[in-house]
Amino acid sequence: MQQNSKKKICLIVECLSGGGAEKQAANFSKSLHKYGFEVTIISIKDQISYDFAGTLYNLGKGESSVKIIKQIQKFFAFKKAYRQCNADMYIDFRSRSRFVMEWLLHKFIFQAEKMIMMVHSYHIEWHIPKGKLFREIYNKTHAVVAVSEEIQWKLGDLYDFENLLCIPNYITAVESPQSEPNVAKEDYIIAVGRLQNDIKQFDRLIETYHASKLAKQQIKLYICGDGDDRASLGQLISTLQLQAHVQLLGFVENVTEYIRNAKYLVLSSRVEGFPMVLLEALQQKTPVISFDCKSGPSEIIQHKINGLLVEDQNFAALKDAMLLLIENMELYMNCKENAVSSIQKYTENPIIREWIQLINA
Repeated sequence: MQQNSKKKICLIVECLSGGGAEKQAANFSKSLHKYGFEVTIISIKDQISYDFAGTLYNLGKGESSVKIIKQIQKFFAFKKAYRQCNADMYIDFRSRSRFVMEWLLHKFIFQAEKMIMMVHSYHIEWHIPKGKLFREIYNKTHAVVAVSEEIQWKLGDLYDFENLLCIPNYITAVESPQSEPNVAKEDYIIAVGRLQNDIKQFDRLIETYHASKLAKQQIKLYICGDGDDRASLGQLISTLQLQAHVQLLGFVENVTEYIRNAKYLVLSSRVEGFPMVLLEALQQKTPVISFDCKSGPSEIIQHKINGLLVEDQNFAALKDAMLLLIENMELYMNCKENAVSSIQKYTENPIIREWIQLINA
């Protein structure tokens, strides 16, 4: 068996910007490099903002503006990059819902025994095209990896994969800032994610913040992230006359500093996979509040130990939780003190060892 230093690993991603799965892929590249693997990354889109390690094949540069031409060019560029990587293992982080395109990739490009298919959302139809054919195709790959136990159970029920396992997302050590961070010196709570209301529900969160009367206690709401719904969220903030209390900060490079200085982080999503932002908050000793949505929060949050787990989609209960963690200082400090120790099993070393074992299997 080859040693890590001789193993070539290729990560296949939509991009390296914007979302939790993309951030996890970028961190994963750095971990693999640190542990002695030779890393390459194939990115479908020219959206690169996260730090990564390895050689990047950016297929989004110089693409045609004509859709059909762009798709054909990208298919052949992908085929060329895949062969040039000549990896021992390819780990696919992409969304994979297009039946024809995925069939073409598996038929003409992918080597099944070298493929690891990631499923990082409870919406598994985003990662596996519908139909029995892809059950057979995925069963021939090296592995199908779910990032949460609930996703693993759902995949097991629907597909009964023989090569299915769960390896959760993980956090890496965060470097201390070299200078004083430019973070507001005021009390605030924070939410982080792509501004996509049908998933993250930031519109409902703003309405819940408004109903909570936290603004009257001079506690602001910061929302970090970009997305298609930024304009509509800005309009909602104006309608509710919250301009002085709710800030849309956009994509923030030093988001860790904002999380560290927040009173707590709140996650109001309708659906998740294994939300990195909860781990990142707890790593910074910042308590968390989240719906008990599918999937991931219940595997990370220990209720009233490191945060509050709220009945799924119960916004009235979310409002009460947001107030409770401000008004009950004993509970708040208990969650804060337990934050770091509660996530030790989701740190780099134990999770990478699981990956090394899978890659070498």
